[in-house]
Amino acid sequence: MLPALDSSRLAWVDAAKGMSILLVVAHHAVSFLHTSGLVPPAVVAANTALASMRMPLFFLVSGLFVARPLAAPWRVLLHKRVAFFAYLFVLWTLLRFAFFHIPAVAAVDPYVDDTDPVALALSPLIPGSGMWFIYALALFAVLAKLGKGLPVWLQLGAAGVLSAFVGAEIVQFEEDVWTRMARHLFFFLLGWHARTIVERVAGASTALRVAGAAATSVGCAVGMVALGLRPVPGVALALNVLAVTFGVLFAAWIARYRLGRPLVALGAQTLPVYLLHVFWVAVVMVPLADVAIPQAVQYALPVVIALVCTALSLLTHRLLVAAGGTWLFALPGRLAYRAPAPAR
Repeated sequence: MLPALDSSRLAWVDAAKGMSILLVVAHHAVSFLHTSGLVPPAVVAANTALASMRMPLFFLVSGLFVARPLAAPWRVLLHKRVAFFAYLFVLWTLLRFAFFHIPAVAAVDPYVDDTDPVALALSPLIPGSGMWFIYALALFAVLAKLGKGLPVWLQLGAAGVLSAFVGAEIVQFEEDVWTRMARHLFFFLLGWHARTIVERVAGASTALRVAGAAATSVGCAVGMVALGLRPVPGVALALNVLAVTFGVLFAAWIARYRLGRPLVALGAQTLPVYLLHVFWVAVVMVPLADVAIPQAVQYALPVVIALVCTALSLLTHRLLVAAGGTWLFALPGRLAYRAPAPAR
């Protein structure tokens, strides 16, 4: 069994998680702004390009911590991972459904499944676009446990081939969320099986290597698009790997400095931000939707909204927990796993 990650190496992991959640909030800000015609095409293109790192990095980091739960008996895994994420998925899917039936916020919502009763009923089989990450974490844990006895090369090879063909749009699912999960399973398994390699990459981070990784990632992405090679199987996966490598190097580098402390602190609280931020993005968008905003300001708007809504989400989480709302973010005690009492 791999040893647990020690506290001296957690800072860069939290920095990576903080980067990912900020990119997620910014992504949803761009989606809401685009619905209201308040985002320039260049910002939409940049947001699309950042998809190469946004969720792959999140899943890679999630995989770093899965070794211990997967080594436990099925009963422990089902309680600590599956029941926990399933509970959050059901609860927050219902909360989103209720919230987006408020007419003012429904008018700015770009995600039609938020208010579709049929989509709500089918969400255990087809997770909504807003909660699919929570669903995927539970599903990936089960898949990893089921495949635990298979050779590592087979697990990563099969998931990599699937990701390569999905990234090339040769393999597509009717529902986009399943396409996303098929594409990102590889990075979850990579975090699990290649944790030592990921840690070595992080440990070798320097400013020069961060700059080199950024230039390589951007240059390869531009080159593949210019040459029309983006649809070739494996190209999208390779670009994802390059982007994630940059993400790991950058997180490890910035976590060493005072400048990175807010990112590290944010990375330790990604779950409440993930669950709450879309409500605040919608609230912020209600007064903005009908305002004539200069295009120069539109370029900065997604970043401003992402920072404001992240801060509001953290504040809301603190207030809800203080008011007794811990059950909104954690499995209630009567449902949570209890270790068996030691034999006397």
